[in-house]
Amino acid sequence: MAGDIYFNGSKLTGQHDVKLNGTNMDNVYLNGTKIWTRHPYAIGTDIFTYSVGAGGNTDSFISSIHATYPLAFASTPVYIEGSGGALDKRIRFVLADGFYVSRYAQDEGGTDSDGVGASNTGGNYIIYVGGTVSGLSRESGGGSLSVAGSGNGGHSFKVTYSGQ
Repeated sequence: MAGDIYFNGSKLTGQHDVKLNGTNMDNVYLNGTKIWTRHPYAIGTDIFTYSVGAGGNTDSFISSIHATYPLAFASTPVYIEGSGGALDKRIRFVLADGFYVSRYAQDEGGTDSDGVGASNTGGNYIIYVGGTVSGLSRESGGGSLSVAGSGNGGHSFKVTYSGQ
Protein backbone atom coordinates (compact mmCIF):
# COMPACT_ATOMS: atom_id res chain seq x y z
CA MET A 1 0.00 0.00 0.00
CA ALA A 2 1.33 3.47 -0.87
CA GLY A 3 2.63 5.42 2.10
CA ASP A 4 3.48 2.40 4.24
CA ILE A 5 7.01 1.92 5.52
CA TYR A 6 8.62 -1.52 5.51
CA PHE A 7 11.73 -2.53 7.41
CA ASN A 8 13.31 -5.92 6.68
CA GLY A 9 10.07 -6.96 4.99
CA SER A 10 7.77 -5.99 7.90
CA LYS A 11 5.33 -3.10 7.76
CA LEU A 12 6.09 -0.57 10.53
CA THR A 13 2.85 0.21 12.36
CA GLY A 14 4.18 2.35 15.18
CA GLN A 15 4.04 -0.60 17.55
CA HIS A 16 7.39 -2.07 16.47
CA ASP A 17 10.76 -1.28 17.99
CA VAL A 18 13.12 0.47 15.59
CA LYS A 19 16.69 0.40 16.83
CA LEU A 20 19.78 2.31 15.80
CA ASN A 21 23.01 0.95 17.25
CA GLY A 22 20.97 -0.95 19.84
CA THR A 23 18.94 2.07 20.98
CA ASN A 24 15.15 2.21 20.59
CA MET A 25 14.05 5.17 18.48
CA ASP A 26 10.89 7.21 19.12
CA ASN A 27 10.99 8.89 15.70
CA VAL A 28 12.67 8.12 12.38
CA TYR A 29 13.55 10.91 9.96
CA LEU A 30 14.56 10.71 6.29
CA ASN A 31 16.12 13.82 4.77
CA GLY A 32 14.77 15.93 7.65
CA THR A 33 11.19 14.65 7.36
CA LYS A 34 9.65 12.50 10.10
CA ILE A 35 8.57 9.27 8.44
CA TRP A 36 7.76 7.12 11.47
CA THR A 37 6.76 7.60 15.11
CA ARG A 38 6.65 5.03 17.87
CA HIS A 39 3.13 4.94 19.34
CA PRO A 40 2.35 3.83 22.90
CA TYR A 41 -0.90 2.24 21.67
CA ALA A 42 -2.26 1.14 18.32
CA ILE A 43 -4.03 4.04 16.61
CA GLY A 44 -7.75 3.88 17.34
CA THR A 45 -7.34 2.06 20.67
CA ASP A 46 -9.99 2.88 23.26
CA ILE A 47 -7.93 3.68 26.38
CA PHE A 48 -10.60 3.95 29.09
CA THR A 49 -14.23 4.72 29.79
CA TYR A 50 -15.16 6.64 32.92
CA SER A 51 -18.67 6.89 34.39
CA VAL A 52 -19.99 8.73 37.42
CA GLY A 53 -23.51 9.32 38.63
CA ALA A 54 -24.99 12.40 40.25
CA GLY A 55 -23.53 12.73 43.73
CA GLY A 56 -20.95 10.06 42.93
CA ASN A 57 -17.44 9.82 44.29
CA THR A 58 -14.76 10.87 41.80
CA ASP A 59 -11.63 9.86 43.74
CA SER A 60 -11.20 6.84 41.46
CA PHE A 61 -10.65 9.10 38.46
CA ILE A 62 -7.56 10.61 40.05
CA SER A 63 -6.29 7.53 41.85
CA SER A 64 -7.16 4.68 39.47
CA ILE A 65 -7.73 6.05 35.96
CA HIS A 66 -4.77 8.42 36.00
CA ALA A 67 -2.54 5.83 37.67
CA THR A 68 -3.51 3.10 35.19
CA TYR A 69 -3.27 5.24 32.03
CA PRO A 70 -0.67 7.93 32.77
CA LEU A 71 0.30 8.37 29.10
CA ALA A 72 -3.21 9.64 28.35
CA PHE A 73 -2.70 12.66 30.60
CA ALA A 74 -0.48 15.71 30.16
CA SER A 75 -0.59 16.29 33.93
CA THR A 76 -2.16 14.81 37.06
CA PRO A 77 -5.92 15.51 37.35
CA VAL A 78 -6.77 17.79 40.29
CA TYR A 79 -9.83 18.81 42.26
CA ILE A 80 -10.61 22.48 41.64
CA GLU A 81 -13.74 22.40 43.81
CA GLY A 82 -14.69 20.01 46.61
CA SER A 83 -13.24 16.51 46.77
CA GLY A 84 -14.34 12.91 46.37
CA GLY A 85 -16.90 12.88 49.21
CA ALA A 86 -18.13 16.48 48.82
CA LEU A 87 -21.61 17.06 47.39
CA ASP A 88 -20.33 19.49 44.72
CA LYS A 89 -16.97 18.83 43.10
CA ARG A 90 -15.06 19.56 39.92
CA ILE A 91 -11.93 17.89 38.55
CA ARG A 92 -9.73 19.47 35.90
CA PHE A 93 -7.75 17.12 33.69
CA VAL A 94 -5.61 17.64 30.62
CA LEU A 95 -5.34 14.96 27.96
CA ALA A 96 -1.97 14.45 26.30
CA ASP A 97 -1.57 15.06 22.58
CA GLY A 98 -2.84 12.07 20.64
CA PHE A 99 -5.67 11.31 23.11
CA TYR A 100 -9.24 12.58 22.73
CA VAL A 101 -12.77 12.13 24.07
CA SER A 102 -14.33 9.87 21.45
CA ARG A 103 -17.73 9.44 23.12
CA TYR A 104 -19.59 11.44 25.75
CA ALA A 105 -23.00 10.51 27.13
CA GLN A 106 -24.96 12.59 29.64
CA ASP A 107 -28.17 11.03 31.04
CA GLU A 108 -30.23 14.16 30.45
CA GLY A 109 -28.28 15.79 27.62
CA GLY A 110 -27.81 12.90 25.21
CA THR A 111 -24.78 11.43 23.47
CA ASP A 112 -21.94 12.89 21.45
CA SER A 113 -20.80 9.79 19.58
CA ASP A 114 -17.67 11.26 18.04
CA GLY A 115 -16.50 13.37 20.97
CA VAL A 116 -14.46 16.34 19.86
CA GLY A 117 -12.88 14.37 17.04
CA ALA A 118 -9.56 12.67 16.51
CA SER A 119 -7.98 15.83 15.13
CA ASN A 120 -8.72 17.74 18.36
CA THR A 121 -6.47 15.83 20.73
CA GLY A 122 -5.25 16.99 24.10
CA GLY A 123 -7.12 19.84 25.75
CA ASN A 124 -8.38 20.77 29.20
CA TYR A 125 -11.56 19.20 30.56
CA ILE A 126 -13.70 19.65 33.67
CA ILE A 127 -15.68 16.84 35.28
CA TYR A 128 -18.69 18.21 37.20
CA VAL A 129 -20.50 16.24 39.90
CA GLY A 130 -23.22 17.56 42.22
CA GLY A 131 -26.13 16.17 44.19
CA THR A 132 -28.39 15.81 41.14
CA VAL A 133 -26.11 16.68 38.21
CA SER A 134 -22.94 15.52 36.55
CA GLY A 135 -21.17 16.18 33.31
CA LEU A 136 -18.04 16.91 31.34
CA SER A 137 -17.03 20.04 29.46
CA ARG A 138 -14.05 20.97 27.35
CA GLU A 139 -12.43 24.02 28.90
CA SER A 140 -9.83 24.70 26.21
CA GLY A 141 -7.82 23.10 23.47
CA GLY A 142 -10.07 23.35 20.43
CA GLY A 143 -13.24 21.49 19.57
CA SER A 144 -16.25 21.10 21.81
CA LEU A 145 -18.75 18.48 22.88
CA SER A 146 -21.99 18.62 20.90
CA VAL A 147 -24.27 17.85 23.85
CA ALA A 148 -24.76 19.82 27.07
CA GLY A 149 -21.77 19.53 29.36
CA SER A 150 -23.86 19.02 32.49
CA GLY A 151 -27.35 17.81 33.35
CA ASN A 152 -29.39 15.71 35.73
CA GLY A 153 -28.20 12.18 36.33
CA GLY A 154 -24.87 10.63 35.48
CA HIS A 155 -22.45 10.77 32.61
CA SER A 156 -19.73 8.73 30.96
CA PHE A 157 -16.97 9.40 28.49
CA LYS A 158 -14.48 7.36 26.53
CA VAL A 159 -10.90 8.38 25.73
CA THR A 160 -9.29 7.03 22.56
CA TYR A 161 -5.78 7.23 21.12
CA SER A 162 -5.53 8.78 17.64
CA GLY A 163 -1.77 9.21 17.41
CA GLN A 164 -2.21 12.77 16.07
